[in-house]
This record gives sequence, structure tokens and C-alpha cells, in this order.
Amino acid sequence: MKEGAWDYVTKPFDVAELRHIVSRALENSRLKRKVRELQSEVAEEFPVDRIVGNSPLFAEALQVVRKAAATDSTILITGESGTGKELVARLVHRLSPRRDEPFVPVHCGAIPEQLMESEMFGYEKGAFTGADRRKPGRFDMAGSGTIFFDEVSEMPLSAQVKLLRVLQEREFIRVGGSEVVHTNARIVAATAQNLEKLVEQGRFRQDLFYRLSVVPVHLPPLRNRREDIPLLAQYFLNYFSRKVGSRLINIDRDAMRLLMRYDWPGNIRELRNLIERMAVLHRDRDTLQPEFLPEEFHAQNLFAPLHPGTFTLEEAVNEFERQLVIDALKKAGGVQKRAAELLGTTRRILKYRIEKLNIQPQDFRPSAAPDQKERP
Repeated sequence: MKEGAWDYVTKPFDVAELRHIVSRALENSRLKRKVRELQSEVAEEFPVDRIVGNSPLFAEALQVVRKAAATDSTILITGESGTGKELVARLVHRLSPRRDEPFVPVHCGAIPEQLMESEMFGYEKGAFTGADRRKPGRFDMAGSGTIFFDEVSEMPLSAQVKLLRVLQEREFIRVGGSEVVHTNARIVAATAQNLEKLVEQGRFRQDLFYRLSVVPVHLPPLRNRREDIPLLAQYFLNYFSRKVGSRLINIDRDAMRLLMRYDWPGNIRELRNLIERMAVLHRDRDTLQPEFLPEEFHAQNLFAPLHPGTFTLEEAVNEFERQLVIDALKKAGGVQKRAAELLGTTRRILKYRIEKLNIQPQDFRPSAAPDQKERP
């Protein structure tokens, strides 16, 4: 069995039992083939090797991912909805030694509570009304690959107990069965919720939380990595213009300014959907203009023309980043620590940006204390 056999029979052979075993083996093979087909479709549309972003916060998260991917450690990915948690989970799988094995997602919020355990672990024939044969679960489908629990915070407490056992013992029992099944699948989980608060409220098991968060990875919201917006917008525009046969391949500088000033409550998913819509609705134009964008992009007096002349993505990012840093320093009275908190970043990263953009923090300190120096 350790060498990959699905089951075994003993002499003398029982024909009915043999048929049953062969049927189960074929079903398992069919499921694994379907998983690989779905993986190929997803990989073609969203290649994980094209994860876009240069911002320090995002780069730090990816550095953790790359280090952890080569291990078997359990990873917990956190971040707001739309920040790319499943894409990062797929990156973990692609960078791991399990890359040639299945990647099986389990969207916990989409599975009814009463079906969660049978979806995860499968069920035996006769486990409940209508269970006329054994059905493999997601752990069976994953094999020695990766199983990804998206929105793990939505998993019912009864299923949390069973998942904890898998993490501790590497084994499970199918619904309606008594046979102990061993698993070698790697577990990656993700959530947009604060699991620590859910633990305090008794809605999530503390022991499971600790087991899942061996390697925590936090993905920042798009509003905290605005310097990546031009890169992401252009990447999505190139992709969808090719996909739908659109001429739209450029972004007007003032339209880019609007994109960069918007707060993106739906994060990368919202940006992706917007750019796809633009590529479809304006396929006969070659440049995305400000007036193409929805009303919410103009609603808060976000629009302000750039200086005349051409610009590159890097110049647009630097100009916008410079204005953000200056605004934060003004509000913080030139105190870098306070400005970093306003920007949702660290003082070390802010200091790097200040030097890169040639900004003088002392210019924003109160005039009453021109010689006051900030503590290191």
C-alpha cells in the first residue's frame, strides 16, 4: 500500500468484492484526472509565475512564501477579500516539491455545514440515505499534493475537530466508516477574518488556529501597495485585450492617476474586473481614458491633471508615492514614526522611500521647533 497500491484482495477471490475495489480505483483515478484538468485551466488563465508587485509589503510576504514553500509546514494566508490568497496558495504549491501532485481547493463558505465532513473525507456506502457507493473526499483527491482550505473561518466546529486530528495524526476516517485512512497531503489555509477574535468568541478552535498558523503570511490590501497599481493595471489590460481581441493597450496618464487614488475596497479582484470590463466595452479604442472609468472614481475630487509631457509607469508611481509620503509627513509634523503609522508601513520602509524620493522630513516639522530631532 505504501508504494501506491489502491487496495488489496485476499485469496480466495470474491468477484463482487473485486468489482467493488476496481470501481473505487477507477473513481479515484477519474477524480484525480479531473483535478489535474482543472489545475491546467486555472494555470492557463492565472499563471502563478506572473504574480505582479514590487511594493515592500508585498515583497516581504512573497519572501516568506518562497522560504516556506520548500517545506511541509502548514501555512495560513490572511488578507482582505480580493487580495489574491488563492493565487498565493497556488504559488506555494507550484514552488514546492509537490508541484506535480494535485492542488485541491476547498471553499469552506460554499459548502453546507452538514456536507462539510463528507466533502473533506468522503463517505462509505450506506453512510446515509442515497450513499449507494463509497465516494472519495478532497483528501483522497489531493493524495500527496496540497489541499487548500479557503475561508477556513467558515468551517463548522465539528469539522474543525476532524481537521485538527488530520494535522496532528495525519489520518482520518470517512463518514460512516471505521477504517483509518492515512494522508500525506500538505495543508494550506486562508481567511479574510481575524481568527484570533473568532477564537475569543468561541467560533474557532484555538488549538486548530495554532496548528494552521505555523507559517503566517499576510497579504496587504491594494490601498497599502498603491505603487503596484500601474503594474497590475497594465498587466491585466495586456491580458484581457489579448483575450477579447481588444485594441485597448494603453492607459492615459490622468486615468492612471484616478486608478492610483481610488481605495479599491475589492482589492486586486476589483481592479481585475474593472480592467476586463474596460477591455470589453472600449475594444475599438487604443487608450483607456478617464471618462471611461465609473462614477466612483470621480466622486471624491480625485482627479487632478499631471504636468504636461509623457510619463512612464515608474515616473507615475514615484510622483504618486512622493505625494503620499509628503501628505503623511505634513499630518505627522515631520515625525517619521507617526507618518509610517498613517501610511500603514514600517519606519524602516518609510525611511528608505524618503531617501529614494529625496524628501526632507525636517521641512514638515513645526516652525516653533526647527532644531528638534526625532529619536532614532
